[in-house]
Amino acid sequence: MKKFTHLNFISISLFIIFFFLLFLFEGPFYTGINRLKDISLLVPSDLLIDDSWYGVYFAGKYIGYSHSFMKVKEEDLGGYIINNDTILDIPILGSVEKISLRSEINLNKSYSLESASMRLNSSNYFLKGYLNYKEKNKFYLSLVSSTQRIDKIVELSEKIIGSTFNPMIFNYLPVKKNISFSVFDPLSEKKLLVNIINKGGTKLFIDGKYYSAIEFILDVEGVKGKIYTDNKGRLLKQEFLGFQLIREEPKNIFKKNISTLPLDLIERFSIPSVIIPNKEELNYFKVRIIGLEKKFITHSANQMVLEDGKTLEIHKKLPKRIISLPIEENNFKDYLEEDNFIKFKGTQIEIIAKEIVGKENNAFNIVKLFLEWLDKNIEKVPTFSLPNPLDVLKLRRGDCGELSALLVGFLRSVGIPSYVNIGVVYYEGRFFYHAWVSAFVGEWIDVDPALNQVIADPTHIVLFKGLDGQFELFKIIDKLQIEVLEYR
Repeated sequence: MKKFTHLNFISISLFIIFFFLLFLFEGPFYTGINRLKDISLLVPSDLLIDDSWYGVYFAGKYIGYSHSFMKVKEEDLGGYIINNDTILDIPILGSVEKISLRSEINLNKSYSLESASMRLNSSNYFLKGYLNYKEKNKFYLSLVSSTQRIDKIVELSEKIIGSTFNPMIFNYLPVKKNISFSVFDPLSEKKLLVNIINKGGTKLFIDGKYYSAIEFILDVEGVKGKIYTDNKGRLLKQEFLGFQLIREEPKNIFKKNISTLPLDLIERFSIPSVIIPNKEELNYFKVRIIGLEKKFITHSANQMVLEDGKTLEIHKKLPKRIISLPIEENNFKDYLEEDNFIKFKGTQIEIIAKEIVGKENNAFNIVKLFLEWLDKNIEKVPTFSLPNPLDVLKLRRGDCGELSALLVGFLRSVGIPSYVNIGVVYYEGRFFYHAWVSAFVGEWIDVDPALNQVIADPTHIVLFKGLDGQFELFKIIDKLQIEVLEYR
């Protein structure tokens, strides 16, 4: 097992958000309008129909390229089609994961979204998404992976535009003025507030040359990046969360190769800490969270937030009360039903879970049986996926997010309330973003299938409950600091 393999929670959902925001004006299909009554009022009549190539860099090292092409539709009604192809080699856990992302956006002549599609492929996983206009502000959304398809109607309160919210528009924005709009992410079905401010002219050094540029500050829910355009509104460079997108000639891009790995993606987003010896033997952990709003810090099964809203006490303890199935307490409905990520009814998950459990009805023993099965049957490898138990069961591989999703699928299928926690865990002098499970066995306990801990050690710090929380990580991933106060 490679170092950090079991700690990876830079899942495909978080990765898509990174690159969705990075390519906000060139690629994927998520832009929604806010505070602007008519996008066509901002789009100049001489909007550039551009064919653009960009080198993509992480921590200053080349990791791939992105190509966007916008063309006018030939039909009588008019409109635009935007295609984007992005090929990346992501440095992760000592190896390279090849990722390809392809999208197509279909806009009418007023730049409103008619349809869009995307496909993301990694080594053993694919995710396809489709968004089609239905009526008024309703869209038909479809997400397809190797084992399941989710179809639903998404209703939005605002007009949706495509990613032709071109940087050229920003050149018409006076210096020190800003515009705000929202973007719609179909995976989380949430809107993100984006603010752009014009900082004025600057000089930009790219590939041995200086360019006259206009600098813009990009603020996405408090997370800041930068955008640079030339005087004609062409995107020259964009920076966000350690990634850079730099406009380059394709002949120069294809001369590049990944000769040395840049800083590991997982380690780049980890949080430095003091050395804590023998963490598996700890029973108590006390920390102070720095840099986060109170809404990101939560109580959990074994985690208590003190009065200052920043200090946490976490206990590791065996359950004193253990019950047998069926669990008759009736306040656990949300932790027993299927949701957008955890599907199990009428599937192999139910069949295999029953085989694993056999005649055992002690809830705590059942948790142990599931953990043993996962440790023996699921290969722990870094995985870019949108965690769901059906895909994990089919692929028989995954990291902490995938293992946690499958464990919750097993537990709920036999009637044990459970949910996924998303947060951080300590490992060798750093805190890494991580996922694990809370299960009710008479009391709530924390279980870590990736670390094979029946009772998770107390260095597990919960930030969000449920897999929906993975879509919130980008808002805090460069802000979180952890001060270790006490452990024993």
